[in-house]
Amino acid sequence: MKVENPREKLLSNFEVLEHIHDIKRRQKISASKHRSIQRTENLETILLELQGYLKGTPAAKQNPEGLRKFLEEISIYELEKAEKLQLINVAPGSEAALHSLIEECDQRFSSEDRGQMVALVAQYLNPEVQT
Repeated sequence: MKVENPREKLLSNFEVLEHIHDIKRRQKISASKHRSIQRTENLETILLELQGYLKGTPAAKQNPEGLRKFLEEISIYELEKAEKLQLINVAPGSEAALHSLIEECDQRFSSEDRGQMVALVAQYLNPEVQT
């Protein structure tokens, strides 16, 4: 098997959900213009299941402006791109959850920094309340 298009960047759950919504909009427009689109049943199933899953994640409550502000504010911390992506996708509501997403979190960041990161997540990413 040959990779035709190598991955150029990682996508957040929010971006994937937006892409699914865009696909659905294009399908409705195409259907309204009576163009026949060859759809496979498997693709429709995958889109529906993926959309259902993503609607149950913090991505469903996020918005582009909140993501942009979050990334600006979180940039003061030396986080890897993958760690930022995990913060966006999981939206940890506690320091304990933060530890599972950031490698060597307690060694790299003070307790105050970790608390501030959780506060930024709560402010901009609208996480579910975690107990």
